[in-house]
Amino acid sequence: MIMNGLPLHLIDEILFRMDPKSMAMMRCTNKSIKSYLTDPRFGPQYPPWVRPNLINLSSSDRSLVFCQPLVSSCDSVSLEYRAEFINEQCYIFGSCSGLLLLYIGHLFVANPLTKKFRILNHSGSKLLPHIVGGVKKDDPYDPNGPLVRTERAMCVGFVVDPYRTTKRFKIVCILEMETKYRFEISDGDSWRLSKTTLTTSSKSGLKTRMKPVYVDGNLHWLRNDWSLIAFNPETEQARLIPCSFHPTPDTKVLFAAKDKINPLTLISGTIKEISIYTLLGNHKWTLERQIKNVSMEKTWLKCWYVVAYDGKCLVVLENNMVLHVYDLEADSWGVLGTTECWSEDFYKFTPSYFSIEEDEQTKVNVASDDQQISYLTTIMEVIDTTSQRDFTKRTSPRVFTGTYRSGHFRCFQFNM
Repeated sequence: MIMNGLPLHLIDEILFRMDPKSMAMMRCTNKSIKSYLTDPRFGPQYPPWVRPNLINLSSSDRSLVFCQPLVSSCDSVSLEYRAEFINEQCYIFGSCSGLLLLYIGHLFVANPLTKKFRILNHSGSKLLPHIVGGVKKDDPYDPNGPLVRTERAMCVGFVVDPYRTTKRFKIVCILEMETKYRFEISDGDSWRLSKTTLTTSSKSGLKTRMKPVYVDGNLHWLRNDWSLIAFNPETEQARLIPCSFHPTPDTKVLFAAKDKINPLTLISGTIKEISIYTLLGNHKWTLERQIKNVSMEKTWLKCWYVVAYDGKCLVVLENNMVLHVYDLEADSWGVLGTTECWSEDFYKFTPSYFSIEEDEQTKVNVASDDQQISYLTTIMEVIDTTSQRDFTKRTSPRVFTGTYRSGHFRCFQFNM
C-alpha cells in the first residue's frame, strides 16, 4: 500500500481528515495502519476525536468558556484546561460528531477543529426564540411561567449522521402541550412542524436540565415520571417508552449513553454511592454496576453533580470547582481538573473534520462589527485542544471582516 511508505507526518494529516467510519475501515484493511493507530503514543500526541473533551459554557452577565480533556486516571496526558471569559451570554444546545449547536446573538452550527460555521435563521422556530429571548407568562409552551433559559435547552435535540456522505445535521425541538407532544425540525435551511403528534395518557413534563440522548437513530427525552419519549429524525416517528424508577430525594441523576455500545444509561448517585442502570428491551432500568462515590469533604461541600458518563469514565463536579473522574476499567478515582463552573451543564465533545455544508444560494457575509462572530471564534479556539496555544489569559477575541444580510446563512473558514 502506498501509505506505508509515506512520512509519519503525512500519514497523520491523512488519518485526521478521515471520518471515524473511514478510519475504522483503514484499521481493518491495513495491518501497519492498525498498528500505528493502536500505538499508545498516538492518543496523547494527537488528540483529534481520539481524545474527547468536556466543555462547559456558563452564562450570567458574561460567559465562561471551559474545556477539559476527558481522560481516565491511567492516561498520561496533560490535564491542563482552557477557560476564557467573553462579554456575552452564550448557550450550547448540542454536541454531536464534532459539531456544536450554540447561540451567541445568532444560532450557529460550528466545527471548532476546522473553524467553519454556519449562521442559522432560528426565527422560524416556535421554541428557540422563546429560549434565547426569554419567555412570557402567557407562553403556551411554558404554562407555569418563565424558566431559566438553560433549563429549557433540554427541549432541543441536535443530531449529525456521520455515515452519510453529505454529513447532514438536524435540529429537533420538542413542544410540550399538556399530554400532547409535537416536533419541529430544521436541517439548517428552514423550520417545519412534523406531522407526527404523540399523545400520552398521563401528564408529565420533561425533566429540566436533562439533555436528550441520541441512540440507535432516535432522540430520547426523559420525563418526570421516568418514562421516555423517542423520536426518529429520519422517519419522524415518535413513541412513548414506559419506564419506572424510584430514586430517593437526595439522588443526583444523569441521563446518558455509552460510546459505541450505546445502551441508554441512567446514573443515580448519592453522596455515598453511584449506581449505573441500563435500559433493557423489557423497558426496565437494570442495575449494571455500583461504585463508591468519591470522597468529598462534607464540611466544605456545598453542592455536587454527576456531569458526564461514556462507559469508560464517570465525572463528578464538586462545589462547581473540582472535577473528579472515575475510571471504570481501573476501578479508581482521580482528579480531572479544577475550574470555576457556574453551571453543571457539561457537553462531551469529540473533534472531527466533518464538514458543514450549505446551499450556494444562501451564502452571505458577516458584518465586520458583528461582535458575536468574534466571540464564536474565541469559543472555537478554546475548545480546539489540537492547538497547543494557551488561552487562559486572553481577554478579548479577534475580529474579522465581511458583510451580513439578515435571514441567510454563511459558512466560513479562518486561517489560524
